[in-house]
Formats: sequence, structure tokens, C-alpha cells
Amino acid sequence: MGPEAEEKPNPIPSVQSQSTLSSLTTVEESPSPPDEAAQNPVAVTFGSDDPANPHNWSTVKKIRIVSTMVLISANSTLGSALAANLAPYLRATMDVPAGPQTILPTSVYLTGFIFGPLIFAPLSESYGRKPVLLIGFVLFTLSALGTALAPTWPAFLVFRFLTGTFGSPPLSVGGGVIADVFSHEVIRGRVMMAWGAATFMGPLGAPIISGFIGPVAWRWAFWIAFILAAVSFISVVVLPETLALKILRKKAARLNKGSGNMGEMYISPGDLQRGSLRVSLATTLSRPMRLLFTEMLLALSCAYMAFAYAVFYMSLKIFAAIFQGVYGFTPGLSGVAFTTVGLGTIAACLGCLWYDKVAPGLAAKHPEKRAEYLRLPIACVAGPVFVVSLLWLGWSSSPGIHWVAPLLAAIPYGFAYQMIFNAMLMYVTDAYPIYAASALATCSTTRSMAGALIPLGMDNMLDSLGIAWSCTVLAIVSAVLSFVPFGFIAYGDKISGASRLSATIKPQAVPNDGELTRSLSAA
Repeated sequence: MGPEAEEKPNPIPSVQSQSTLSSLTTVEESPSPPDEAAQNPVAVTFGSDDPANPHNWSTVKKIRIVSTMVLISANSTLGSALAANLAPYLRATMDVPAGPQTILPTSVYLTGFIFGPLIFAPLSESYGRKPVLLIGFVLFTLSALGTALAPTWPAFLVFRFLTGTFGSPPLSVGGGVIADVFSHEVIRGRVMMAWGAATFMGPLGAPIISGFIGPVAWRWAFWIAFILAAVSFISVVVLPETLALKILRKKAARLNKGSGNMGEMYISPGDLQRGSLRVSLATTLSRPMRLLFTEMLLALSCAYMAFAYAVFYMSLKIFAAIFQGVYGFTPGLSGVAFTTVGLGTIAACLGCLWYDKVAPGLAAKHPEKRAEYLRLPIACVAGPVFVVSLLWLGWSSSPGIHWVAPLLAAIPYGFAYQMIFNAMLMYVTDAYPIYAASALATCSTTRSMAGALIPLGMDNMLDSLGIAWSCTVLAIVSAVLSFVPFGFIAYGDKISGASRLSATIKPQAVPNDGELTRSLSAA
């Protein structure tokens, strides 16, 4: 059974939810007898200006929510790369053999990213965002503490896996939270971009922390991660629930308890889709994988992002080989060099903001296109830049060439990487709005799988091919995948039409400049 089978039209009358119980009215003019009401329950919905609707929340409240998601997501991504410069100190302390095992702390962390989203993201769509984020972050913080205290190599790896698993909810649920509170496609895209760019700073800062602290006391790198998580936990506690179905479910429960309409039975839209707990869990937990294997557009998007993500974690090794191996930088300075990628990230954000201004013009020229397709030209530009930057990075890394040359290559590399992710994540969010969290969880799982497994062969690749040809191999694969957004633009409608789910999603128009201005002021 496809995902679309879960969305069935319902003839049950509705009552709009307002700010107070006293303002609620049923669709019937007079109270129904209890027996009749029980047979004809009334669904609770949001009114047009309902302050309980997350879309109508104040700008300050929305900023607070996004800031919380940025903070806890950065905690998670920081941990993913925290062991990047610690291999020599781990080997000395825990008798770790040289070779592929030295990258295991990063790989097992990303392995946690594989399994976590498959559980937490779909659960957040059924039981709310906050419970998933709160429970996940508590366990993430405790696992970070366990990592700092781990006495042996196996224990260290187990806690790294647990930290990655419980650190995955902010990344897999964050897109859903943003979609919950921002209804406007362009505004939502900008917020998604800012969230993605900010969380990207985590793995950029991690090599600096581990590079400078590692020679002194490597465990303190993980103590810092634990302290940051413990402080950030406060923001999760005060985070409001953003899932509309959960909010309406609570309103329906309050109405049934004390509205005064004793004959009425109020239910939320989510209650209409709820069956037994076993069936509900089976449907919810299997949704990300069903989307992956039934939605070609999503599968190809995941493949492109997964490889780019793997290249990013491989670049941690590449940068170390270049700046420590070729140019003799210390681990700390090598970590500082890696932050040059962040300049490209900032440039990508500015580029996306500029593109938002020209997007309405493109929409006017191509009114037949769904809004999500207008995200793809960004990826069309970024793909070739990503390929060129990898070739530049690899072939400029030589003792006879100044270290500034590969350092500058990091800027277009960061620009292209961030642009690819901005475009493809926004495309997925807009293409699957009903199942945004599950679709993003699918993306998170596949890219984490690639990030965990592909870099395991990086040491052997560098030893066998050298820096230049290793980067060339990555550039060739990237060049092939760069055709994905071009293919979506050319054949996306045909592929979408063959999908049982995508074909049911109503196309969304991109607003003109005037509408955008009004929406910005309202957001």
C-alpha cells in the first residue's frame, strides 16, 4: 500500500479552533443528542487567524524556535567531526591500530544518523515534534558524557554510535519544524537555508577544537561537546510543540473535557487517521523507506546529496593530507584551514537570497511548473562548480605550489556544497509537504549511510592514487550526479506523474514581489 492511501477524504463536519473555547461553534445550529453526536463526531480545525496555528505565531516566537533548532542541530553536527584530528592520540591512549579503524569514531557516529531518523522523524509526525526532540536530546547529552568518560576503545565507539543516534532528531525533524511554522514557500526556503548553513558550521568548528585540544588532553574535546549539549538542553525544554495535528488533538481533548457541549464528540484530523498502536507504528516507522523505494524523485535527490555528504567527510582526510602532509601544518592550523569552506557557505547563502528575488520572474515565465522545480536551477549551477573545485583542490596540492592555492579552492567547494544542499533539501520539502519530516529523514538516512561507509576507504585511496587523482575520481562521480537537477527540470513532471504520491500533491505557486513583501511582514 502506497503512502497516499493514508490520506483519505473525510466527510466528518469540522469546527474551527479559535483562541478560546467559548468562541467555538459546531456546524450544527442546535446541540445534537448524545447518541447522534457520537455517531457524527466533529473535527476540530484552525480558524483563518487562529493564534494557536503555528503559521500565525509572532515573528519573535518563530525566530526563537528556529534559533533552538540551529543550536541543537549544531550540537549534533559538531560531534560528527569532533574526532577528525584525534586519531594519533586515540591510538596512543587506547591501543588503536593504524588504518581504517582511525576513522571509525566518525563512521559509527554517522551510522547513528542512519538509524535515528528512521525512528524519530516519522514518530514526530504522529506524536509531535517536542517529545521526540526532548527525549532525543536528553539521551544525546548523556551519550556525550559517556563518550568523554569511555575507558576502552569498544566503549568509546558504542557511545559515539549512541551519540549519533540520539543526535539525529534535530537534523531529521528540523525541516519538519520549519515547515510547521512557515507556510510561505519562499520564506520557508530562506529559513531552511539559514538553518542548514548554521548547522554546517558545526563540522567546520570541530577540527579546530580537536586540533588544538588533542595534543593537550583529547578527552576535553568531548567534555566541551557535553557541556555545550547540557547548556543547550534548556532551549529544548521551552520549545513549543509545532505540529498542527498534535495541537489540534490537544484542543479536541480540552473541548471534550469541558466545552459544555456534552452531546458533541470532538476529534482532531490526526484522530481520523489513527488506528491501532501496532498498525500506526508500523505505518509510521516504515514510511521513510517506502518513500525511498517508491519515489524516484526522492531517491535521486537522496543519491546526489548522499555523495556530496560523503565527499564532505572525505574532505576532512583530504585537507589533513594536504595541509599537514604536504605543507606541514599542525593539526590545529589544519583545522583552521578547513574553515575556509565556511566562506563558501556564506557566499552560497547570499547567492540563494539573490535567487529568491529572481524566482518570481521565473515563475511568471513558467506558470506550469510546480514551485519546487524553481529551486533546481541553484543546483544546476552548483554541480559544475563542485566538480571544478575538487579538481582545483587536488591538482593544486603540491610542495611546488603555495598553500594558498588549495586553500582558495575550499571557497568554491563550500559554495557548491551548500548550494546543492539548499536546493535539493528545499526541493524535497516543497515536493513532499505532507511528509516533509519523513522525506527529510530519508535524505538524512541515505546521506549518513554514505558518509559512514564511503570515507572508510579514503586512506587506501589516498595511499594508492595520491591526493590529485583521488580528488579526480570524486570529481568524475560528482559530474555524473550533477545531471540530476537538469533531469528533474526536463523530465520531472513525467516522473512525478507516474508517482502515486507526487501526483496527488497540489502544485504551489511562487508569489510575486508584492505578495512576498506582504508575507515577509506577516512572517
